[in-house]
Amino acid sequence: MEASGWEEGVFQRPVAWTRGQGCGELAALLTDAEAVRVSGDVAETCVARRVGLLVGRKLPGTLDLVSVAVPSHFEPRGVRTVVAAVSRGPHSLLAARVARRLGGALGLPASMACAYREASDRTPSEVAVRRIAGEVPGLAYRLFEAATVPALVRQLPERALLVFGAPGGSWFQRALFGQGARLRYAAPAGAVIVRQAPARVFQFMGEPAFVAARHTAEDALRVRHEETMAVIDDGRLCGLVRRAALAAARPGTRVGALVEPSPSLRIDQPLSDAWPLVAVYGADPIPVVDRAGRVLGGLVAARHDGRLRSSRRLA
Repeated sequence: MEASGWEEGVFQRPVAWTRGQGCGELAALLTDAEAVRVSGDVAETCVARRVGLLVGRKLPGTLDLVSVAVPSHFEPRGVRTVVAAVSRGPHSLLAARVARRLGGALGLPASMACAYREASDRTPSEVAVRRIAGEVPGLAYRLFEAATVPALVRQLPERALLVFGAPGGSWFQRALFGQGARLRYAAPAGAVIVRQAPARVFQFMGEPAFVAARHTAEDALRVRHEETMAVIDDGRLCGLVRRAALAAARPGTRVGALVEPSPSLRIDQPLSDAWPLVAVYGADPIPVVDRAGRVLGGLVAARHDGRLRSSRRLA
């Protein structure tokens, strides 16, 4: 799966949810896998369960491990249509995908709306909504001029659930959370606020693949077939070994005598950080470690057409 298309597959992963009105119900609609109730540390739950999306009663301040959805006056039984309010902001693509997902899950029509404040803003707004439409097929869209948020809300379809990105993007998003914060409650059938986070290593990693430093070179060659292998000692990463070095070693040579320094990925790093390590590991698993250096998984990555591709399958 390409990192750039992570949002497309987010609904195939578990969705975690915290206590709050509508959170459990929204989480169940947003996953094909499992809706996981958070009972302890949110970050630990997200990592341990490979969560793709977190549904909570408010936007978490510093937690950016996963994308977030926040329901506001969310009453699915009263919804008649789902509308993603999109713009040039960083969260609009996720808003569109969540709207399409909710429309499908509820058996209701879903669409996009892109409002611009004045005529001079129409062209860049149209470019933005066309780009999103290309990545989220099946969503009709419309553009309209709306100088104020009330003007936009009045043009929404009857009983529309509004899905939009967190503040920091367009004037529309800022207005919803600024002086006009109460207006988000004026959405005909409630709202869902989303915030996109980058894909993370823990969401893509597979089982760890390694050899132990105490093993002999011939044993390592027999049990592993990768060209470049992580080496562990007492559960911690101590380096890497190359198949060529193992094959050239004298019988009985311990793997630990052949190790080289090994770059690795921390479990909570952005997936894009794997890109530079492809030059070292190629198509072999990059070791994934925790903050203590313990090996927790492996990530197979490769560069393709100038973009990072990642797979949980380990050779």
